Amino acid sequence: MTSTRIFKRDYILVLLMSVMYFFTIKNIIPPFVNLIIALMVSIYFFPIKLFIGNDFVKFPIKKKILVALSYYIVSNVIALTALAAYMDDWVFLHTAIFIYGLTNLAFLFYFYFTENVSYNFLLTCCATILISAASSL
Repeated sequence: MTSTRIFKRDYILVLLMSVMYFFTIKNIIPPFVNLIIALMVSIYFFPIKLFIGNDFVKFPIKKKILVALSYYIVSNVIALTALAAYMDDWVFLHTAIFIYGLTNLAFLFYFYFTENVSYNFLLTCCATILISAASSL
């Protein structure tokens, strides 16, 4: 598998983070392991992905801003769900995840109606699964 195919399917990392979050809640994986891996994946999705993504260069400026904001929200959702699993009784984290979830839902509708089924749409769908797992507690 080439590196471009791997980068086009990296939304699977968000699904894996959902599974790791479930295992952390069930005390199969220690919370600090989930926190470390989630922070690495979170750093990948926001600053690193913008620099290595070749598809990002050919977008118009409005689309670049929306895609970058979408990556930022996905990155923050991953980090905040790991923190919420690590620190149990922080209402602020759950509220922030809820607000990011509403914003992610707006991006989900936007990417669905403008691009139909694309990478950004699939990424926001996977982030919605992680948000629903984190907000259910």
